[in-house]
Amino acid sequence: MHPKTSNESLRPDSHEMKIKGLTTNLSSIAVLIAAALLLELTTAVQYLSTRNGITRKLTEMAQHDLSETNRTTLLKLDVEEFTTKMLPTIERLTANHDTDSLRLYIGQMLDKQHEIVGFDYCHVVGNDRQRNGIYIYKDDEGKCAEHSIDFDYTQRSWYSEGLKGDGFWSEPYMSNYKVILMCTYSMPVRNEQGQTVAVFGADVSMRDLSALAAQLFDNQQRSLLPIILLHGLGLLLLGFIIIRSVRSIRRLQVVGAEKERIANELAIAHRIQQAMLPKTFPPFPDRNDVDLYGALTPAREVGGDFYDFFLRDEKLFFCIGDVSGKGVPAALVMAMAISAFRMLSEHESAPERIISQMNDSMARDNDYNMFITLFIGVLDLTTGQLRYSNAGHKSPMIDSQPLPVTPNLPIGTMPDFQYALQQTTIKAGSTIFLYTDGLTEAENDSKEQFGSQRMHTIIARTSSEGASPEALIGQMTEAVHDFVGETEQSDDLTMLAIRFKLKQCDNVMELESAKRQYHLTLPCDVKQTTRLAEWIEGICETAGISPSTTMQTNLAIEEAVVNVMKYAYPNGAEGDVQIEAATDDEWLKFIVTDTGLPFDPTALGDVDTSLSVEERSIGGLGIHLMRKFMDSIHYERLDGRNVLTLCKRII
Repeated sequence: MHPKTSNESLRPDSHEMKIKGLTTNLSSIAVLIAAALLLELTTAVQYLSTRNGITRKLTEMAQHDLSETNRTTLLKLDVEEFTTKMLPTIERLTANHDTDSLRLYIGQMLDKQHEIVGFDYCHVVGNDRQRNGIYIYKDDEGKCAEHSIDFDYTQRSWYSEGLKGDGFWSEPYMSNYKVILMCTYSMPVRNEQGQTVAVFGADVSMRDLSALAAQLFDNQQRSLLPIILLHGLGLLLLGFIIIRSVRSIRRLQVVGAEKERIANELAIAHRIQQAMLPKTFPPFPDRNDVDLYGALTPAREVGGDFYDFFLRDEKLFFCIGDVSGKGVPAALVMAMAISAFRMLSEHESAPERIISQMNDSMARDNDYNMFITLFIGVLDLTTGQLRYSNAGHKSPMIDSQPLPVTPNLPIGTMPDFQYALQQTTIKAGSTIFLYTDGLTEAENDSKEQFGSQRMHTIIARTSSEGASPEALIGQMTEAVHDFVGETEQSDDLTMLAIRFKLKQCDNVMELESAKRQYHLTLPCDVKQTTRLAEWIEGICETAGISPSTTMQTNLAIEEAVVNVMKYAYPNGAEGDVQIEAATDDEWLKFIVTDTGLPFDPTALGDVDTSLSVEERSIGGLGIHLMRKFMDSIHYERLDGRNVLTLCKRII
């Protein structure tokens, strides 16, 4: 159908829908106006009726009060005098613990005083006593009756105030045992030492007020009939609107509850996701060779960007990644990626193998076709050597120059993909800057992107200033915010900066500052380790190293050399072990080299030394000793040789 014809055919329906909607709105407004007027009329009638009734009753009450004022005063004095005269006998019977005589006496006195409807006798509640009270009163036939006080009388004002003085009249209240409004005159009961042991109260009925309340209730009931009819008519009119609105209200309530639930869950997910990222900076305050800072600002409550890093064997393992998509699905994949990186890096030192295993794990069950661009680097802090592997991620910056990377495929796209290993050497004082595309692709209100050029300019300026990683990321974040202005963030913004501050231990062949250098060649014969021990002891003695440190160093190097002798040359193959050593004012360094089978001892996991010898698996104890006694261990395969470097800090 031609677009014009299609649009014209839709116009009458649209116009008719607008007319129907307008009619519906007008009818609803009319019903609301009618209902409002009816309610106003009902309110006016109720007001006039109530005002007339109250005015009439107040007039009657005023006339009644003029005649009753004197009687009320006399009644008050009479009750106070009668109760005061009873008090000495009450105190005497209380002191004698004569409970039966006390009850009999109170009942006899109740029969003599017609204005008093009951007496309260309540023991003082203390640390050593529970609530205990009796209520002696006149029943409906005028006979004396008794009841144990089963409510918390300590909360009543006649009890709490009766403890304080010689007499207290309470506010009117409804009795717990009779349908009657009454007041209580209470007094303290004291023992011979003057201590208050109980509270005695006389209850006086407020008959006139009760009768007035009943009369007001009857008048109100009679005046309610026309008001109820008017309210009923108003409710019928409002019912039409309520019936039409109830479904919409329910839908809104369901939607609102669902939105609140989702918001709460997203807030929890945001906190969990942020908790997975390193958030303590500087992360290694006791080290002077590396400084790091990272920042992640998600575009939504949760996102798919992540970064992570940790130290092992004097190597800094770090990564940065960006999951395709946004929201909860990307956050779940991000959590899986961080967990996999940490788990694999605990026992694997080659970045290309780490990234390959992560790819295989994700690609096997990737039903939703999600992928991750990822960069993994391993920086040897003793040599400055950076080994890295890239999976479709943005190239990091080394100071103001981009790091050459092989793009490769993002992980999760193709199983069994072979990721390339690349390496370079980082100079002391250099900064590695990693980022996601949320930085360069940040847009302002004109849809202009922040771009790589602005990023390069800031990196070059901060590099020339010698800015710290935190300052670099701070300036970059501020520049992005100034650029986008009030424009809503469309993608996660993630940055990680690593500054390699000091070369702790250079390669022996390049160690120009070494005071002494040594070399030893041993055939593959374990018996030759005695020569090794003597050689190491001589080097350590010359360097002024303590006997305990010498013993530890000897054990570590011997484990490395014996491991080569036993396993590097299988089936009787000939070979030897080259050991080079060098010292300076700070470090003692050994390099063990062989041309045997490739083997990376640093890839082995730590031995659980808490297990018994029978429970522990064979192997791994040697690398455990190396890690325990040496400050740095590094392995690499160079030109068909296994090169194992072990460093011990002298200072």
